Amino acid sequence: MQTLILPHKLDNIKSLLETGKYEQAISALEAMIKKSDKDPMAHLYLAEAYYLSNNYEMAIVEYKQSLISGKFDNTATEKLIRKRLADIYIKFGQLEEAQKEYIILSKQEPANPEYLFQIGKIFYDRGMRDQALTYLDKALKSGKSNSQIYLIVGKILYDMNKSAEALSAFSNCVKLEPKNYEAHFYIGLILKAMNSFSKAIEEFDIAEQTRDNQLKVKAIYNKGLCKLEIGDNDNAKADFERALKYSNEENNTTIAVRYTLGCVYEKERRLLEAVEQWEKVAQLKPNYQDVQLKLATYEDLRVDDKLKDFLTSTPTTFEIISQNLLRNLGYEVIETNHIDDDHLEIIGVEKSTKWRNVRGGKVIVRISRDGEDVHEDEISKLVEQVKAIHGVRAIYITTGKFTNQALRYAENRPVDLYDRQKLTTVLKQT
Repeated sequence: MQTLILPHKLDNIKSLLETGKYEQAISALEAMIKKSDKDPMAHLYLAEAYYLSNNYEMAIVEYKQSLISGKFDNTATEKLIRKRLADIYIKFGQLEEAQKEYIILSKQEPANPEYLFQIGKIFYDRGMRDQALTYLDKALKSGKSNSQIYLIVGKILYDMNKSAEALSAFSNCVKLEPKNYEAHFYIGLILKAMNSFSKAIEEFDIAEQTRDNQLKVKAIYNKGLCKLEIGDNDNAKADFERALKYSNEENNTTIAVRYTLGCVYEKERRLLEAVEQWEKVAQLKPNYQDVQLKLATYEDLRVDDKLKDFLTSTPTTFEIISQNLLRNLGYEVIETNHIDDDHLEIIGVEKSTKWRNVRGGKVIVRISRDGEDVHEDEISKLVEQVKAIHGVRAIYITTGKFTNQALRYAENRPVDLYDRQKLTTVLKQT
C-alpha cells in the first residue's frame, strides 16, 4: 500500500517545488523521511528543495544520501545530482571536489564537451594551466565551440607569453560572442605590445563598454597609455583622469593610473597636482617605481614659493625668472635661447670684474628645470661652447643634481655648477 501512496505524494511535492513553495515541500518531505528514510526519490526531492531555497549545506547531505542507494547509477538523474553537487562545491570554493564530480561524469560520457570544459575551467581556476589546456583542447575537439573556452585558452596562452596563439583564441572568442569585453581587452593588450596603437585603442574602446568596473578602468588606462605612445598627451591625460573617476576602490591599476597621470602633470609643469597623485601612490605602495625619488625632487614646493614659481611657471615667466636670476649673479643678459619648456641657454656678460685681469667677459649659461641628473658629457659640451663664443666661463643651473663624474670634471675647468640647493639659495636672494 505504501509503495502506491508514495509516488502520489511525491507528485504533490513536485508541484510544490515547481510553484516555489520550498518550505512546504521541505516540511512534507522531512515528515515522509521520518517515517521511512529508505526512499532515494524522497531524499532527492528534499535535496532539490534545499538547493532551490539556497540551503546548500543540507542539499549536499541529501544529494549524497540519494546516491547511496545506487538506484540512479548511470542515469540522467545521477548526472543531475552530480552537476548539482559540483555547482555547490564551486560556490563553497571546493574546486577539487567539484572537479571530482565532473571527472565521474566524464568517465560516463568521455566525449561530452561540457564535462571536459568544466574540468579544464576548474584546472585553470586552480592555477594548473597545462592540465587546463589539455581538457579545454579536448572540449574544442569534441565539438564544443564556446566563447568561454576560447577566452580561457587565450588567457592561459597570454600568461605563457604565446601572444600570436593567444590572439587567435581571443579572436575566435569575439567571433562567437562579439560583446565579450574581456576578450577585446586582451586583444588590445596584445596589439599594444605589437605597437599597433590605433587598433589597440579600438579594442579598448569596445572593452570599456563592460559593466565590470575593474575591467572598465583597466581598458581606459591602457587606452591612455596608447595615446601617450602616439603623442596624444591631452587625450591620454583625459583618459587617466576618467579612469580615476570610475574607480570605486584603490588597487594596482589605480596606483599605475595615478603614477602615470602624475608624470603627465609633471610634463605640463602642473607640479603640485603631480605631487598630489604621487603622494597617494606612496601611501598605497611606498616602493612603487621611483615615486619616492619623484616626491623627494619636489618636496620643497609646498614651503618655497620662489622655487615653486621657477618650476611651475609658463615658458615666458620661466625666462623672466631666469634672466633676473642671472642678473642677481652679476651678469647682463645679451641673448636668450629657448631649447624647450624646461631648458634655456643664455649668453651674458659680466657687469663688473669677477675674475682677476678679466673684465666684461662673456659667459654661457645653461638652465634646466627638468629635475634630471646632469652628467659629465653635458658639462663638457657646455665648456666647449664657451670656447666657441670666446667666452670666459660657463654656468650650469639645474633643479636636479650633478653626478660625481660631472663634479670631478668641473673642478679644474671654467664652469660654475648650481644644483637645486644652491639654486634655492640664489632664488631667495632674487
